[in-house]
Amino acid sequence: MPPLPANPRKPASIWSAATLMVSLFAVALTSGCGDKFSDLEVLPTESYMKKPGDFLGNTYTIRAQIDSQVKWEKGVGRILAVLPESGGARLPVFVPDAVGGNLHIGQRYEMRARIEAGGLIYVESLRKY
Repeated sequence: MPPLPANPRKPASIWSAATLMVSLFAVALTSGCGDKFSDLEVLPTESYMKKPGDFLGNTYTIRAQIDSQVKWEKGVGRILAVLPESGGARLPVFVPDAVGGNLHIGQRYEMRARIEAGGLIYVESLRKY
């Protein structure tokens, strides 16, 4: 018969610590920790429409519904007109091929977007909501 461990509670404490770590990890994932959208300001649509140049280089989140596809070029991407959830006029956004897959009119997306030269809204990533 093998000898008994010196501290029979040691394996239980290891399991308790492992369970605690898994629980903390799960809470971090569900609370939005590491979410690439949660730390961004919502694009102030009305102000952007008046003076897009004031927003150059900034990154925002935009929650919007696709209203129409303006243009598509294979290997480059597409320009979409979207209706922001925050209201205001339709916004033109550029979605590179590498970012957007099958995008359809009527779908709603949360977008991480950067304002580029000329006031172009360049979508860096998106997800359906």
